[in-house]
Amino acid sequence: MNIYKIRKFLSIVYIVLLVCITSSCSLIPRINFDTPNTVPQQIDKSTIKDTCKGEVKFNELGEIIYCSKGYHSYSKNYRKEERKMTIVETVKSFFNNIFGWGIPGLIIICVLFPGAFTVIGTIIGRLFEGAFGLGVQTLRRVAKAVQSARKGDKDLNTELNVELDEKQKQYIRRLKEQEKIK
Repeated sequence: MNIYKIRKFLSIVYIVLLVCITSSCSLIPRINFDTPNTVPQQIDKSTIKDTCKGEVKFNELGEIIYCSKGYHSYSKNYRKEERKMTIVETVKSFFNNIFGWGIPGLIIICVLFPGAFTVIGTIIGRLFEGAFGLGVQTLRRVAKAVQSARKGDKDLNTELNVELDEKQKQYIRRLKEQEKIK
């Protein structure tokens, strides 16, 4: 395919998306991933029919007090009161919204900001490394060796040699060089 055709196609797609997002009746507020409240708590249906064949007088509330011959009034009322959602339904609706908006959001981020995932991946990798990495493992093993040496009246150096492997010893050497510890 020609590069100009691809650019033309992408510019048309961007314009259509821009029009949909910025128009006054946008599509985005219409999309809803909530769980609908299916069972109403109370439904009120009422029909009011007033007829009068004579002189009419009303009170301050608008009710008929007096009527003179041909008065006729007819009205229907419908009121539906929704029940409150339970905690389980509220949590389910919350997660439906997160997953519903999350997938299109990830696609948009992939298209518009492809470098964002590199940054996010780096941050998550650093967090995992800080929680489960070599430094944490080394610290746990050193603490275990010190505890074992204290409780058993053993030599600390032999306990450290038993507990630490070569990777952890290299990590300690590198840390000592960085921090200029003798």
